[in-house]
Amino acid sequence: MTTKDHLARHDSQVARLEQAMTALAEAQVKTQEAQGKTDREMAKLARAMTALAESQVTLSRQWQAYLNTLGKN
Repeated sequence: MTTKDHLARHDSQVARLEQAMTALAEAQVKTQEAQGKTDREMAKLARAMTALAESQVTLSRQWQAYLNTLGKN
């Protein structure tokens, strides 16, 4: 293999590596964006679950208060 052929092969390999690194960087950005969206959705769900739990506690107290008004039979 001549020096010129060797350098051409090397340049081709470097170009392919650069393409691969660019593709990886783009994939990482997309992954980070998706993770950010997932994190925001999880925070929304956590707030909804907290509100639901508080609602359940209130309903449980109301139910118990109602049962207490019935008296014992």
